[in-house]
Amino acid sequence: MTRQRVFVVDRAAFFDGDWPQGYHRIDDGDELLRQALREGRFVDREQAERTPAWKQWIPYCMLRCGDWSPEGDPRQRGVLLVQRTRRGGEARLHGSWTVGLGGHIEPVDAALPDGARVDPKAFFQQALQRELDEELALPDAPLPPAKLVGLINDDSTEVGSVHAGLVYSLDVGMPLADAQACFAIRETDKMRGGFAHLVDLAQVWQTRSQFESWSQFLIEAEIVVAMGGKSWSGATAARREAGDES
Repeated sequence: MTRQRVFVVDRAAFFDGDWPQGYHRIDDGDELLRQALREGRFVDREQAERTPAWKQWIPYCMLRCGDWSPEGDPRQRGVLLVQRTRRGGEARLHGSWTVGLGGHIEPVDAALPDGARVDPKAFFQQALQRELDEELALPDAPLPPAKLVGLINDDSTEVGSVHAGLVYSLDVGMPLADAQACFAIRETDKMRGGFAHLVDLAQVWQTRSQFESWSQFLIEAEIVVAMGGKSWSGATAARREAGDES
């Protein structure tokens, strides 16, 4: 049986070994991606999962729908909201809700024609796209490229101590109803969910502990639901933003 190999870097090679905790915005991630590619290598996944001296980079993508400009209709905005089932691959995350999809970088993501140079942006984008293709049934029309927006890290949990997230944001450019019709969970044995209205997200968010820690960081930082400076304070705020509050 072939053992899975995943992409890791040495913890000590970044941030002098003292990795920042929580979510941190990245305005220009080119240098981080170059260093990550330069320092990275593929190792046995089982060993990586029990070696905190390594960090597995995980492209972690939030998907939003609707028009998020000031002129956009709040009623047509939504986010991809997913719950991991007990048949998912990472037992430590079973039952958790998430607003991000992604996964390990694998050797196939580095496959290039002979003599070709690996481009850091393309390398991580390719890994992210492969994961999205595996986890979601996507529309036929090409999607815009995802944008790298930040770094996320949580050394307080067993899972987080051996992973770090490269946070991407993808606006799919269609109203909520269309996104709900065009996107579907492919791995239904591992996940359930889909595009949800902000009110639905807020209702689940009332119990924050239901979310995996990375998603908690993103929601608290208002990265998923950027409301023009308004604070994210639960279902009431979401209804007000959507124009649905009675």
